[in-house]
Amino acid sequence: MIKTISQLFSIAVLNYFVIFQSKDIDVEQLYKDFESIGFSDNLSNQTLYVFISLSVSVLTVCLVYFFKPFTEMFLVHFLKINFYFLINLVSLSSIYIIYRIYGYSRMYLLIYLFVSSAFLYFVDKTFK
Repeated sequence: MIKTISQLFSIAVLNYFVIFQSKDIDVEQLYKDFESIGFSDNLSNQTLYVFISLSVSVLTVCLVYFFKPFTEMFLVHFLKINFYFLINLVSLSSIYIIYRIYGYSRMYLLIYLFVSSAFLYFVDKTFK
């Protein structure tokens, strides 16, 4: 439980940092999607940033737990950090494409991928 909460929180904070540091971030399409279903009241950019960050972290943790049996069998011979990098890349790109987020900083995105992968690897080793 502590492992999951720490993963969710840390990935959400790291992703929020990426979004917040990106100068040209565009979340207007997501705002219009919420507006079309009637959820536009009290929606600010900060609220959308938190929503995106939580979505990425929840999807990442779900993918880690979904692919956990495969890591035990298949990744014994490979680096496990590559698995976490792939999971982070898939979840981040999926959420950004589905929510149509544009204008993020690629440098901060790469930093996020490396730091979050290292953190997931560290948490996995710590809480075994």
